Amino acid sequence: EDSDIVEPTADPREGRVVATLRFEWYWIWLQQYQPHSWLMLLDARDSFFQTDPFANLPRTDPTEDKKKGLLYLFGENAEATRLGISKQNQQWIRKAYGDATIEVLKDKPTICSGSTMGEQISLETYIRAMVNEHDECEVRQMGSDQGFHNFLYYSQKMIQADTIDKIIVWEQGRGRINNLGALRTKPLKEWGKLFNPHTNQVFQWPFNDENENEELVLSPVVHQWDRDHDLHAWMTRTKHKEWEREWIDQHQ
Repeated sequence: EDSDIVEPTADPREGRVVATLRFEWYWIWLQQYQPHSWLMLLDARDSFFQTDPFANLPRTDPTEDKKKGLLYLFGENAEATRLGISKQNQQWIRKAYGDATIEVLKDKPTICSGSTMGEQISLETYIRAMVNEHDECEVRQMGSDQGFHNFLYYSQKMIQADTIDKIIVWEQGRGRINNLGALRTKPLKEWGKLFNPHTNQVFQWPFNDENENEELVLSPVVHQWDRDHDLHAWMTRTKHKEWEREWIDQHQ
């Protein structure tokens, strides 16, 4: 009789690793937003912001009765890795979808499952699809969400979804989230203009490497900073301590 009492319903499905379980949480949190609110799904542990990633995004007029939205995916460096080069990506896709699928996808650029943006209406469809892939597949290991993520895009499984207007995959260093993980084959400072070791700033790839006058643009979000020795040292020895002091000062 007491309407304030809520009894949880048992989930009949088997347990899942946290990297997959998070998509269930994403779906719950997503219900708090309007259909055309822009949202970001991001691995917070190894990311930092340099500028506002939500600035100047294409916005849907709220007066329009538009029941679909944009979905942004973000790639890893295609020169450094592909789905068939990474043993982990191979394993995740092979276990979930079989040898024939990884053979078809082996030369495709890797798309990172730890960094996604979109309007609420399109993100909800994507998240539901990710949960469904786990429920349908036999793979139950940490990181398998990246296999689901890449399969969903390359199989065009979401292309007919009524709530997704367009899926855009941004190449590494071109979108609002810059995934650095695949670049760990050598120090970031050896990747040209991408990283300034003196200021510890990470930039988008210049459109013309030979143009010395081209203005460099900061990457709004830097993801996977901990893979580079110099950036890792700066973050842990300088920035983390700086933020800790700021927090203490604010709460004294």
